[in-house]
Amino acid sequence: MPRVMRNNLGESYTTTSDLAMKSSAPNEMNGKIKNFYNAMMAAIRSNIMNSLSDRLHVPLRYKRAFGEFPNLKNPKTFNEKICYRKLHPQPIFSVLSDKIEAREYVAYKIGEQHLVPCYKIASSISPKLFAQLPNSFVMKANHGFGYNLLVHDKSQYTFPYLYNLSTEWLSHNFYKICRENHYKRIQPRLIFERLLLDENHQVPKDFKFHCFKKEGEDPVVFIEVAHDRFTNYKVDFYDQAWNLIDIREDKYSSGQAIAKPKMLDKGIELALKLAEGFSYVRVDFYIVEEHIYFGEMTFTPTAGLTRFKYKETDEEWGKLFDI
Repeated sequence: MPRVMRNNLGESYTTTSDLAMKSSAPNEMNGKIKNFYNAMMAAIRSNIMNSLSDRLHVPLRYKRAFGEFPNLKNPKTFNEKICYRKLHPQPIFSVLSDKIEAREYVAYKIGEQHLVPCYKIASSISPKLFAQLPNSFVMKANHGFGYNLLVHDKSQYTFPYLYNLSTEWLSHNFYKICRENHYKRIQPRLIFERLLLDENHQVPKDFKFHCFKKEGEDPVVFIEVAHDRFTNYKVDFYDQAWNLIDIREDKYSSGQAIAKPKMLDKGIELALKLAEGFSYVRVDFYIVEEHIYFGEMTFTPTAGLTRFKYKETDEEWGKLFDI
């Protein structure tokens, strides 16, 4: 017999058979059991991975990503060399990966005019600090990736919200995620900077300059352009002549070339100045109209787990620098 059921989305009614209702219940229960099982297994795997030493964690994480273990005794590819760096970082990596400490180096190497104006640096946010902040700003944590809050209108936020969010950030040990050892030495702090917007009042594109310098050879630079970082993230790569090149898998790329920025050559020049003394580093800039602002320096991008479109690229990039 048909049974009348109330539609949860409104006051309308639909009919369904007893048989259909009886068959849907086990399926729904099976789905819940499956989801619970998957969540439980993920938690177990996470706990096991977290308990491992760095020397076990790094190759196992690599194998989960690529299906094979990395050669960390004699690394050849880009990802292998980055994984080696995670385990054997230079002390300077910690200083320059710190978004606060790096400001002094940037000011010395290329000038204070390339620093995003800073309102405050603090170990925590207080009611007084919150009151002193302008109507728009960016709140960041200095010790890792992803700790950013863009505030366009402070009236839409409360002090408790910012306090809770920033306290959560500062409690994270970023090193533990992928065992990038140089992050272990960074003291977590907050930095409040000017909110940069482009001519369309949008968050500007992020230009990431991959700077390679092998002994006795000219430097090589690839430019990674991140679009819509906080909405519909896509990334494209260009060579120094501003030719669009295939680096990442298609699903990550917009595939649409953009006009060469007026300040690109200056950006390459500044990136190479910051990269002096390093065989490889990624230098991030924001180009807003005719001004270039420093973002960060990264020595182990994607923690050595970059998914290149072609394996040959991993090998070619690995040949461009020494560990």
